[in-house]
Amino acid sequence: MKKLIYSFLFLFLCIHSYAIAAEKIIRTDSTSRDLNNIYMKCRQLLLSDVAYANEQSYRQVGEITYSTDAKGYLKIFNPNGFFSDIDYQSKERNEWQPCWHLFRLMLFGREWQKTKGIKYLQALHKGLEYWIKNDFQCENWWHNQINVPYLFSSLVIMLNNEATPAELTYLDKVLRNRVQQKNPTGQNKIWQHDIEARMALIYKDTVALRKAIDGMKSLIAIGTPEGIQPDYSFHQHGAMLQLGGYGFHYVNSLLFWITVTARTTFDFEASKEKILFDYCSEGLRWTVFNKSMDLIAIGRQLRFDCDLKRGVDLNNNFKLIKASFPVDASLFSVDGFGDKLSGKGPLTGNKNFWRSDYMIQRKDGAYMMSVKTHGDYVKKIESINSENLKGAFLNDGVCLIQHSGMEYRNIEPLWNWTMLPGTTCDTTADPANPNILKSNNQSDFVGQVSSGKSGLSVMTYNRDGIKANKSWFFADNLMVALGSGIEAPGRSNLVTTIDQWYNSTRIVQSAPGRSSHWLWHDNIGFIIPGDQEFNYKKSLRKGDWSKIDKVSTDPVKKDFVFSVYLGHNQHNTYAYIINPDCKLAEMEKMAGSGGVKILSNTTDVQAIHYSEGIMAVFYKPVALNISSGETIRVNQPCVLIYNQKGIWVSDPTRKLKSVQIQIGGKTTNVTLPTGDYLGSTVKVSLPGNSA
Repeated sequence: MKKLIYSFLFLFLCIHSYAIAAEKIIRTDSTSRDLNNIYMKCRQLLLSDVAYANEQSYRQVGEITYSTDAKGYLKIFNPNGFFSDIDYQSKERNEWQPCWHLFRLMLFGREWQKTKGIKYLQALHKGLEYWIKNDFQCENWWHNQINVPYLFSSLVIMLNNEATPAELTYLDKVLRNRVQQKNPTGQNKIWQHDIEARMALIYKDTVALRKAIDGMKSLIAIGTPEGIQPDYSFHQHGAMLQLGGYGFHYVNSLLFWITVTARTTFDFEASKEKILFDYCSEGLRWTVFNKSMDLIAIGRQLRFDCDLKRGVDLNNNFKLIKASFPVDASLFSVDGFGDKLSGKGPLTGNKNFWRSDYMIQRKDGAYMMSVKTHGDYVKKIESINSENLKGAFLNDGVCLIQHSGMEYRNIEPLWNWTMLPGTTCDTTADPANPNILKSNNQSDFVGQVSSGKSGLSVMTYNRDGIKANKSWFFADNLMVALGSGIEAPGRSNLVTTIDQWYNSTRIVQSAPGRSSHWLWHDNIGFIIPGDQEFNYKKSLRKGDWSKIDKVSTDPVKKDFVFSVYLGHNQHNTYAYIINPDCKLAEMEKMAGSGGVKILSNTTDVQAIHYSEGIMAVFYKPVALNISSGETIRVNQPCVLIYNQKGIWVSDPTRKLKSVQIQIGGKTTNVTLPTGDYLGSTVKVSLPGNSA
């Protein structure tokens, strides 16, 4: 009997062990199949001509365009493996020419697959042999640790079984050792994991692939470290707006891997997909008007057609999202690309990127206005690696007004960078001076408040001896700009620039002798109330792109530019109103009423009355008269919007716990946001009313 029991027990253990082993084999086989499927999807995307998240980071470079094909590059390819027009000894940190070599080889790979032309395969191998022999390295670590490993591993995947032992050895023994970064964050870490995933596919390493994919997933989160912010802006290099830079490449990288891993055991969780897609629709999409991304959102890499390239690439990304994932298509329509917008598609209202001191006001199909500030809490956009060479004042209240979307297209080399729209600046300053580039606005009172329909941005300005209280009010399809308390070491060259744009059509202005001025250009109206030092000029300018981006190969530009500005010889305040969607026939009427009423423009309070209510900046805890016998009083400096629907309040200093608001003798105590939401808007009910 015991023998029988032992026999059954032995048989059970054998069957159980076999089942476990079989299950392990099945799992292993399933994982291997997934890895192979991901590899083939990855290769398919790399070999395609459609820029679905595969090389969009490289399309932003001036030299690399899809209009230049493999046939053209083969004509200048030397039999010894190099291109005759590339400076392989380049010391540039930015557009480092040797990396062009590898990108052109990718075009050879595509042409080889399309035509089965052996000459392209031979040129590809010869080009890789030349690279391996020289092992080119840049003084900028990014090329050595990210750019080159990415390109080389992608080429090996494209080659597949045609990759030679020497090519695989170089990838494994040389480039693999360079990929690891020291304390990477944000998009830099995404790039590292991206390359690790490509190498894992090449070497059929499921463990390494899992680790790389999990590493990417961990960086899809909303928070205040570098990456996606709670307001759907994007930070890199600290609290610095990077929507059109690192934040743009972030989508390119992650969308690629979300696509190729879909429906496999490596796929991204729905919650991670949602965060990325929300960032696209609630963040990036707002920055594109008439196919072009807002220059303020791009910030650093201002090159020929940089705004249009990003608009096109974002639209391609959105096409992929709509085609591959169950999303509301109306949320992924990019302005200017012909989609019929419905549902939540149209972008109208105020977008408050309070984590980045960036505000957008727009009306679908009509206009877009944006303003960018900086201070102690949010850093200005950087100037590094020979990029943004004149952008010292690019975040000092630059306010761009667009109606056609062509107002600033490729205007960068023609701009007077001491007269950027919205800024108050000494025109004798050198915006490329290293000391000025290093300086910042020394102020902790910089912030925004938004109702979603209207918004207000404010900046107490204190930089290089120039001081001012500056505010921008967006309401009733208008923008009202106010400035007070303006101080400077010298006033003769101090100006506040209203706008600086292409002189593309006729300019009409008010008749002389009026107490106020107005000016109209291309369906944008400008009103300058009262007796101010109003100036304008049209000038033919010639500009060099390389003065904006040192190694830019883009052509020199020549065109007429129109500037509208206010002097400060006699005035330490300013006020102007802009209507971004205005017919000429409306100007006279609008100039008479202004559409809004300026209630105060002092160092204590700046405020306006608009159709729905009051918008105000309280620099001090004082009272504001809003009508006969009615006031708004606050006990702390703050910014607010007040109308019949409620009160919207925020604290630009991000230090207060509460603020007390008294309207018509009734008091409301407002508890302000904390933690990750410091500086954001809080809405409360009207005094005396229940929530």
